[in-house]
Amino acid sequence: MCAQKDFKLKIIIIGDPNVGKTSLVQRYISEHFSKEYRSTIGTNIYIKDITLKNGKNIQLNLWDIAGQERWIRMRHKYYNGARGAIIIGDLSRKRSFENIEKFWYPDLEKYIPSIQVILIGNKCDLKPELTEDDIEKIKNKIRPQKYIITSAKTGVNVNGAFNYLSEIIIIK
Repeated sequence: MCAQKDFKLKIIIIGDPNVGKTSLVQRYISEHFSKEYRSTIGTNIYIKDITLKNGKNIQLNLWDIAGQERWIRMRHKYYNGARGAIIIGDLSRKRSFENIEKFWYPDLEKYIPSIQVILIGNKCDLKPELTEDDIEKIKNKIRPQKYIITSAKTGVNVNGAFNYLSEIIIIK
């Protein structure tokens, strides 16, 4: 028999193409990493049941939203009903973080200003193109609830990032 769900949470995952959004979600869902890359078309939806530290049973609905510019007119429709957002940048590509500040965060603020947000610096297994100061400047401008460094390839901090966001949504 399945445990009764205390909450169902929709979390959106956004960021530039190729920052590892799908790889992070798949690592979290299945604990596997695939080297194959297929561009997301529109959105992919994943479901995972988790139990938080406080014993609450949660059904996570993870919406992996396409980062390509051609989806810009549709993207905000996928935001509807989201309680949390994960904005992902690629640590080996400085431009992906510049776009968080210039596009992704302002887009979230425009459509869902009160959402809980965490910022992820993905691909910590690669040589970084950003300095600690670069990251601090972006954090100070967008003020995420937390900044977490991850690697979808190695699994570093992946579970912790999704679980942390789920916990702060439930607490608020």
